[in-house]
Amino acid sequence: MNLIELGENTDAEYDKEHSCAANVYPDCDRLVHCVSQFDQPMDSWQLHNLHFADAEEVALGDAEDVGELTYHSMIVVNFCPFCGEKLK
Repeated sequence: MNLIELGENTDAEYDKEHSCAANVYPDCDRLVHCVSQFDQPMDSWQLHNLHFADAEEVALGDAEDVGELTYHSMIVVNFCPFCGEKLK
């Protein structure tokens, strides 16, 4: 999921992403900088936790397709929880 797709799912606009080697799940734990949300200006870093369905979840009926987004949470952060860098 790129920043535009993430923004479409959250009614927000993101302009950059923090990536570091300490994050062992970079597709699921995303640190992004939000510049607007719900048509209001923002200036915050957000940690998004995304879960995508696997074959077992599809077989159990918990999702329709492998790769389907089944869970998404977000919190505002000032530091990377993986490497400790202050996010500016």
